[in-house]
Amino acid sequence: MSPKSSVKNVQALLHPTLEESYDPQSMIALVPIHNDNIVADIGSGPGWLSIPLAKYVYAGKCYAIDVQKDMLKHVKNQAEEAKLKNIETLVSKENSIPLEDNSIDGVALSDVLNEASRPKTLIKEATRLLKKSGWISIVDWLPAEGKSEVGPAASRRVDQQEIRETLESLGLTTLTSRQLTPHRYIIVARK
Repeated sequence: MSPKSSVKNVQALLHPTLEESYDPQSMIALVPIHNDNIVADIGSGPGWLSIPLAKYVYAGKCYAIDVQKDMLKHVKNQAEEAKLKNIETLVSKENSIPLEDNSIDGVALSDVLNEASRPKTLIKEATRLLKKSGWISIVDWLPAEGKSEVGPAASRRVDQQEIRETLESLGLTTLTSRQLTPHRYIIVARK
């Protein structure tokens, strides 16, 4: 990827329409998070969720995890500007995250399942990281008919019920599953 296209990707993710359609606080309010938790934002992109998570877990730690190094550079810059010392960036492969089993209190997968080649495998990998009683939050796009004005193509959207069934097949219990915004749903589950 050329530096020019990388900058374009970061700018596209910072587009105001996407930012305004989902307030990170609306997700944080629905998860059983504590200020001393160790959390992971998988598929962090430029960090628009990682930074609020790191601020919330001020006595803990937030891992911003992404497959693109350029996105993680943006996260580091934002963390420095916000004077956050509890955020760590990690480069991962799509379905392989370089963290130990049972090491994380909470995992956020936000707007990444529609980009994953194997969404269920990514969920399984995220679940592997969770401690006993750890939580997972999945925010993704509601089904759309025809061409959607925002978000991914209708064919790339991952069905909410299918995700719930995947989580339950992995031994997790659904705490909430609802529409979060006019375009997105949220599922919160616990190990």
